[in-house]
Amino acid sequence: MIRRILAALAAVSLGSVAAGSVQAQSVLDPSFEITAFGDFPIEGDSSEDSFFNARLDAYLAVRDIWEGGSLSFHLEYLDGDDFEGLGGAGVVWPTNVYAAVPKATSSNNATLSFTLTQKITPATSVTFGKFNVVALAKNTPLLGGNGKGGFQYTGIAASPTFVFPPYVFGGSLAVTTERWNYSLMIYDPNNAQGGDFWDHLFEDGVVFNGTATYKAQIGGLPGFYAINLIHSTAEGTNYDSLASNSAIDTFSQTTKGITVASLKFQQYLSHNPAGTNEGWGVFGQLTFGDGNPNQLDNIFVLGVGGTSPIEGRSDDRWGLAWARFNWSDKMVAALEAGGGAGLRDEWAVEAYYEAALVNGMRVGANVMHIHPGTPGYDDYTQFGVRFRATF
Repeated sequence: MIRRILAALAAVSLGSVAAGSVQAQSVLDPSFEITAFGDFPIEGDSSEDSFFNARLDAYLAVRDIWEGGSLSFHLEYLDGDDFEGLGGAGVVWPTNVYAAVPKATSSNNATLSFTLTQKITPATSVTFGKFNVVALAKNTPLLGGNGKGGFQYTGIAASPTFVFPPYVFGGSLAVTTERWNYSLMIYDPNNAQGGDFWDHLFEDGVVFNGTATYKAQIGGLPGFYAINLIHSTAEGTNYDSLASNSAIDTFSQTTKGITVASLKFQQYLSHNPAGTNEGWGVFGQLTFGDGNPNQLDNIFVLGVGGTSPIEGRSDDRWGLAWARFNWSDKMVAALEAGGGAGLRDEWAVEAYYEAALVNGMRVGANVMHIHPGTPGYDDYTQFGVRFRATF
């Protein structure tokens, strides 16, 4: 079914290309970003004194390959030490998402994302390819910082929902109106890394991810209020069966269909109309998971941040945020019924400031305090520094 849906969308896209007889001259727009991170545990049960990592992000945009058509490529390469999280110091979510992907989600330190976009009308476009989900989150104005500095704790920077992997392969449809933006993504439920992935596309199901965003003006200040609904047809473990019977054969019992719903907002409290993203404000997220088979019950995120209000420092970025990840009560009960230690809800607070220097160079620092999701571990505190060069 999904192949027919994508084929239909592709036919619409290619049909619109064929209808345009004017060939535009292609424009190549390459850019590069090198970032170095130093993260230092100062409280908690970490086995390390420091973590040093560096990454290269190479971007290439190819615009006007034909009328309304464009390509984009994003190559990531990451090297260095490990990171805290995924059980280290009891912390579940990586304390530095940019030191975790792509290597933590595959056997390689590098990965390539690529998309083909076709404008159907000035307000409508379709896109196909391999999407970098962390990069999509990074490009939001207040929470993500549009790539000019942001949060690093995964639970804030790119809150996991188990139905939106770090990399997805599929297609999207985007429609823009004066007051609303609409998008629909259709993609494979598995993380789109590794050679085996391409041989089994959509064999485990399909994910439908729809968002409607209202563009508000409150007191002349822009805001974005979104409803996001995600449904996956993939199968997952039936936690009810595990909680009621700890026999080994119950691990094979599954239930089909995973649903997540989110309310998200970003509202400027101060905004310079001369600069599209210049200003600061509040942002938040409230996410509900079905709890079975999704490992998630709720996600809460609340914060403030944006560009610096200090005169002459409008290119600096800062933020302060709190996040809480509530595990599925049914999953925790199933783990405990099987003799495991279970999990506890993980919450974190993070603050950062990143200053613009000269010639595309930036330097920043952050500090985070985490109540780990693994029982029996002390609270964890980490201080970090980073240097970024863009050219």
